[in-house]
Amino acid sequence: AVPAVPAVPGAAAMPGSGGILGRAPEVRIASSPAANSNITPLKMLTAYYGGRWTVKARVLTKSDVRKFSNSRGESQLFKADLKDQSGEMSATFFGRAVDKYFTMLKCGQVYTFQKGQVKAANKRYDSGDFVLSFEEHADIKAVEEDSNIPRISYDFKPLCDVANMPPETSVDVKAVVYSVGAPFTFVAKTSNKEMTKREIGLWDPSGSSGHSTMELVLWNERAVGTDFEIGAVVFLKKARISEFNQMKSLGSPAQLELHPDHEDSFLLMRKFKEFQDSGQQLASPSKNFSNSSSGQRKTIEECKQEDLKLASPGAMPGGGEKGVHKHTVVATLTSLPTDRAPYYSACPKQVESTGPASRPNDRMRICNKKVTQRENGEWSCLGGHVSDYPQFRYLCRINVLDHTDQMEVNLYDEVVRNLLGREARDYMAIFEAAHNGGEGEQTLKEVNQKMEWKKCSLVLRSSKEIWQENERVRYSVDSAQFIPLEQDARQMLGDIMASLEA
Repeated sequence: AVPAVPAVPGAAAMPGSGGILGRAPEVRIASSPAANSNITPLKMLTAYYGGRWTVKARVLTKSDVRKFSNSRGESQLFKADLKDQSGEMSATFFGRAVDKYFTMLKCGQVYTFQKGQVKAANKRYDSGDFVLSFEEHADIKAVEEDSNIPRISYDFKPLCDVANMPPETSVDVKAVVYSVGAPFTFVAKTSNKEMTKREIGLWDPSGSSGHSTMELVLWNERAVGTDFEIGAVVFLKKARISEFNQMKSLGSPAQLELHPDHEDSFLLMRKFKEFQDSGQQLASPSKNFSNSSSGQRKTIEECKQEDLKLASPGAMPGGGEKGVHKHTVVATLTSLPTDRAPYYSACPKQVESTGPASRPNDRMRICNKKVTQRENGEWSCLGGHVSDYPQFRYLCRINVLDHTDQMEVNLYDEVVRNLLGREARDYMAIFEAAHNGGEGEQTLKEVNQKMEWKKCSLVLRSSKEIWQENERVRYSVDSAQFIPLEQDARQMLGDIMASLEA
């Protein structure tokens, strides 16, 4: 135990409540040789360490407070990384210890820690072999600065290397902010809690092209409590790598240092200024989460609710209404239609394009209108074009579903061709063989199974139309990509972890 410290004249008695006391007796803990001789190095603490101990360490990182429920009721916790001359160790604060010490503990400052428990680390969430656990009876005091205790250190990795690291890996990153998204708030469907999210675009001068970018996702207090600006340098400690649709992003850093006073910071700012002066452009980093136009992943039920606000056909959008919405949905494709062909015969003639042309070749396009065969064997479309033989293009409607609802969507040539892996002309031959005498049914079934009842990430375009004097929402698939089960499981785990930490 720490020996009693002689009273200092004029000093009031110090209660052991754990507040920031900064009075003479507390300072003498750091400077007294007798007190320091009773300090236990972090590396000596194990789950089998007996007796009382006192740790003197610097707080490197501190997480946000997280609420949780278990069989004993509702509680709360936060985590911190501690460092002394011997090494580092994680600490978790529970219940009333959160109320006593969350505000008191400041990153970069030195404290003494007593009356905690040493437990085996959960390798899923903690680094090292052991962790400290503190509850309401913990005794933690602020002490004077000790230059012998190392400050926070980084093992920086360039963004081009982060892109090749596996998901759920923690990494240190130094980068420049090149885009700042506005915070947006939504209600999480699983917990029914309101959450705030913000996306920050990061840049660094790495990679074969001379620069790399990646998205940083921040939640709740960090999303609204940090004043980001383009061109600012940020150091991240233990940021977690996530992956969705084969795109990596960073999130939940243990420590976020904005405008660090470090030589690397000034070097990054200079290189970013040179990049800006070169005239090169950077695309928006957001591909996964944002509003409906930038690809936030939604359920089918959420899409339908949002599309209630679509502007009516022919109406001028206004008052927050839009004529077209875009959604990103993860859903399961059902069966292709068997009662009618999922393709049509199209006009192959070249016609002049009516849209704007960015290149000379864009002035012409293929007609693609439906054609019918005349008695003389020629094919003609409503545009008056005549051809000897048509092209075949996919066109069908199919139901897609997720755990909330289902909807009917339109699939077009490029999407179906990519899903099935064959041209519509080849599919037509298989389809007709299966419907003329029944031969080839097994082949058709095997071809269809390449996309039926498969989970896909779908980019949907929705708009209202009038059908038989009724207004309805029409959904078209702009792109579809199969989701590997392993990747989907990792993404769901990442979402769960982000929700728990938010």
